Amino acid sequence: MFPTELVYLALAIGLGWLLVRYFRGHGGMRISREALGGLPAEGHIGVRGHEVRWTVGDEDSFAAAWPIASGHWVAIRVVFDTDEDAEDEEDSDQGHLDLSVAERPIALGLGWTEEIRDRSLRADVEAVLKALAREAKRARSDATRVALAKPVGGSDEPGD
Repeated sequence: MFPTELVYLALAIGLGWLLVRYFRGHGGMRISREALGGLPAEGHIGVRGHEVRWTVGDEDSFAAAWPIASGHWVAIRVVFDTDEDAEDEEDSDQGHLDLSVAERPIALGLGWTEEIRDRSLRADVEAVLKALAREAKRARSDATRVALAKPVGGSDEPGD
């Protein structure tokens, strides 16, 4: 049989690995086309006392910006890359976020918001992304309602 010390060592390594995964796991928000795709071409919304403005570059990217108390602007740019070779649907739908404050890049190519180290900035970015996801969902549902709408009324000719 195996020596007891080897069993304890294996258990300690397994427990250590689980703790590392737990504390370094994806606690942030995933940048996903499923949630953020379909934003209106441009718009603005109030989020946490900030007036957030966004514009959609094309179907695969958008940018948003909002002022902060110091008078500078926080800007995010999200680009969705379609990866046909991805094994998982989630990976093919993954977006990448670029973050800058006062035109100074803070983070580039983030897939998750957990990679933003400043907690208040991360909270603001997550709040903005959630608000934009709500706007995208609303726009998609409005477009679906319009597409499914049936004409009301009839023609003036009898028999129709």
